[in-house]
Amino acid sequence: MSRIAFVLTTCHEFEGVKVLSSVLKQHGHQTDAFITSEERDYYQAIADFRPDVVAIYATTGQHEWPYPYIRRWKQLNPKLKVVMGGPHPSHDLEPLEHVDVIDATIKGEAEYAMLELVEAWAKGESIELIPNVAYRGPGGVPVQNPIRPVIQDLDTLPFPDVDIFYKYPFLRSKRVLQVHASRGCQNSCTYCSVGTMKKDWVSGKKGEKFNRTKSVDYLCDEINDVLARYPGFRMINFGDAALNMYSGWLQEFAEKWPVRVGLPFACNININYLDEDDIIALKRAGCVSVQFGLESGSEDVRLKIYKKGYTDDVVFGIPPLLRKHKLTFRTNNIMGSPAETLDDMFETVRVNKKIQPNGCTVLIYRSFRSTVLGKEDFELGRLDEGKDIGPSIQHDSNMIREDVREVVNLQKLFNVAVYVPFGMPLVRALIRLPRNRVFEVTQLSFLWYQHAVVSGYGMLDDFLLGLKNLRNIFQPTRRKPAGRSLAARMETGVETTV
Repeated sequence: MSRIAFVLTTCHEFEGVKVLSSVLKQHGHQTDAFITSEERDYYQAIADFRPDVVAIYATTGQHEWPYPYIRRWKQLNPKLKVVMGGPHPSHDLEPLEHVDVIDATIKGEAEYAMLELVEAWAKGESIELIPNVAYRGPGGVPVQNPIRPVIQDLDTLPFPDVDIFYKYPFLRSKRVLQVHASRGCQNSCTYCSVGTMKKDWVSGKKGEKFNRTKSVDYLCDEINDVLARYPGFRMINFGDAALNMYSGWLQEFAEKWPVRVGLPFACNININYLDEDDIIALKRAGCVSVQFGLESGSEDVRLKIYKKGYTDDVVFGIPPLLRKHKLTFRTNNIMGSPAETLDDMFETVRVNKKIQPNGCTVLIYRSFRSTVLGKEDFELGRLDEGKDIGPSIQHDSNMIREDVREVVNLQKLFNVAVYVPFGMPLVRALIRLPRNRVFEVTQLSFLWYQHAVVSGYGMLDDFLLGLKNLRNIFQPTRRKPAGRSLAARMETGVETTV
């Protein structure tokens, strides 16, 4: 049997990695996960594990960080195999160009592709017919195999392997347990790659679904299994695109969760599919805070450009119901897309001031070739492909627009404009100033308070977690050498949030 090391640089419990590990262990393989911030000597920790396979979970911009380590591990063990999965190789075969590092990539859901790949390598067999796998074909040209159907019944999977993350004292001592109840998303927004995933990953056969939810009984059993071994958690954070994925599921959840688990929780919701009965069910189940994507204050931008589906009636109708039932809520917002003027972005400020969320998360728009809007950006030359702004959607913009400084500054000062008296005229003046650390600290302070206090994660836990991942958020902007740009290889997905 094989030994598989998952290498990670973000201090976070990744759902996909947990499930991959559980499937591999179920079939007799040995696995472990290694996070850079939690190891004193990262190279030696994995060298001591003596892996047969190194597996990289890769989001674009963070996909090349382990390459220097891998080259050293391959010198130590020339038979070592390396596979990359996650959002980046699901939309780009560029990693296979690094012949001295990457041996294969996996597109889409990887549980059984990974299992077949590991076992083929162990037996010295060909990997050329394994669905979802990509490899170097004749002449070194990357070849992507067809995609197998997505797993329709999530209850058939073993419980996610939390042990590979909770071996680290920091992660197991936090008060919040990270959980996923579903896979998929009801929307196909033009700034997100979910629409592409639905086309690539689902054949359209009768009964095949992209949006899938664990049964309530399975979910409760899963959480109780974790709590039996790690009883210190005091709250749940559901990382799903929306907990209200299917009508009726919330009502069953509200009946069973308080009795079988009983922990309070925070979650994302899709307000286009939410009504007061669902809000009552969330509250009865123990929900303390919800978050939803507003993205733009302009109804035209939301409906016609982003294809978000939220009318103003929905945007202004749901918040009073959330307040009525004493649920705090936060909004997600985007700054700087080609669909918006600076005035449109201030309209997003005005709408947030009107609906009075308990917090606003504000991200800078990024162009991704795997999205409808991103493809247009590349085709129409809307972005500076030589400007390397790193992997974060919190730091900078590489869109070509005369007001890019004002856009980035507004993103940093957005919460000042929303919550501070006379904040909007103040911010209109401040965004004309050069970018500076004060604006960035202001943004982080609001984000920390809203995440830690409003959502109930705990101020110390959230502060320490932020410190561990700070370098992944604010990497300096650089000019890249000529060639294929970082932005051209970007993608989005439900686990690429900061």
